[in-house]
Amino acid sequence: MERRDYILDEIQKFGQMVLGLIGKLVRKRQSEQYDFSLALADQEFEEEAGFSLRMLASMTPESLEAFVSNHRELTPGNLDILSDLLVEISDDPGCDTFQFLGCARQLLDIAENMDKTFNLERQDKREYIKAKLQ
Repeated sequence: MERRDYILDEIQKFGQMVLGLIGKLVRKRQSEQYDFSLALADQEFEEEAGFSLRMLASMTPESLEAFVSNHRELTPGNLDILSDLLVEISDDPGCDTFQFLGCARQLLDIAENMDKTFNLERQDKREYIKAKLQ
């Protein structure tokens, strides 16, 4: 029982960290005085999750799927949130927009395969990413 509680806590903590990064991005867009960059997000991910966003975005679809299956904190809900973060970061001048958007779309596909259900919100996100890629 304790192990399950620990795993659930880790899953929730990961989701909260990603939501916090998204919040920082939104604040930056509202006030240019707040300095936020991909480098900062990478540093926070390295410290908290043990992997970087650049590494995640550069993975092949097969290696990304294997990576997700090896990390319990990457639940379908957290993959949705992580995908949102990658979409937000794709506007940063220091990143490869197409690489980050492609990774976000792949994460949404993996989340849908894990859920085995159709999710209208995910479909809307996919359409948004597809439009940004064109």
